[in-house]
Amino acid sequence: MQTSIFQPSSSVTGFGASIVLGLALLLVGTGSSLAQGAAGKGTTLPAGIAEIAPVSQGARLPGLVYLAEGAGPHPTVVLLHGIPGNEKNLDIAQELRRSGFNVVFFHYRGAWGAEGLYSIPGQPDDVAAVLAFLREPEQAAQLRVDTAHLSLLGHSLGGYVALAAGSRDDDVTCVGAMAAANVGLWKLGLASSDDNTERLLTYADSLFMLEGFGSEAMTTQLLQTPAADLDTRLFGPGLRGKSVFLIAADEDDVTPAAVMQTPVVEAYRKFDDIKLEHHVISGDHSFSWSRDQLTALLLEWLQRDCQSS
Repeated sequence: MQTSIFQPSSSVTGFGASIVLGLALLLVGTGSSLAQGAAGKGTTLPAGIAEIAPVSQGARLPGLVYLAEGAGPHPTVVLLHGIPGNEKNLDIAQELRRSGFNVVFFHYRGAWGAEGLYSIPGQPDDVAAVLAFLREPEQAAQLRVDTAHLSLLGHSLGGYVALAAGSRDDDVTCVGAMAAANVGLWKLGLASSDDNTERLLTYADSLFMLEGFGSEAMTTQLLQTPAADLDTRLFGPGLRGKSVFLIAADEDDVTPAAVMQTPVVEAYRKFDDIKLEHHVISGDHSFSWSRDQLTALLLEWLQRDCQSS
């Protein structure tokens, strides 16, 4: 049985309120990965998992921090899932942790039990709330976060979220997007009754794990949001000075590279001060048979550009 410690603060109800106290109590309990790690590593701070619940616009977001071994502070990657979030990419999280990165995973408002209503345009705001939480001095110390080296990495819709949120945050150093959706094209598809958009709307009605969401809500959200906030091709000015990593799969029929990534690459190339790396590798939308290659390329980028020297 895994023991969880919840203590409230102004911005979190969760493990992060006191790592020292939490670790001590976990050592008393049984079955905790933190306790087992501490027993095997003596006084060295082991790798572990901390439960967090940052607050975005009054709603608690359930999440985890995969803590890298050692006192740190560690470069930290915020990992963003797509819609609805079935693929979490936690195999990548584990590999990044083994390589010295903290990895934060959370659910957006209204997703998978998170409080509030699910909103596609609202997800960059949720990321902003998580980043603000990680930058709080108390939380940064307890979670061993290097606040000077925070990165965003998203998959599918999460790729859009990473690029959108990263373009709005001057202090995020690196932004990565895997098989990223361009939500601006979804908005355009509504006007033309595009077949792909129509399929997405039908899919939205099946997503019972997303609170207050469906085809009607999705249509309203996209129509009421300016294209400048949705179209990933337009985010270049906010990404200047950052390292940006884009990767797509050659057999992806959900976010095809030629439609969703190539035009974004062309748009970002206009900015000499975006350090841009991009790839198209073998794979489907989830990179099902190319996970090792995907992870290796991500890790090479993160180690080169996204951690302290």
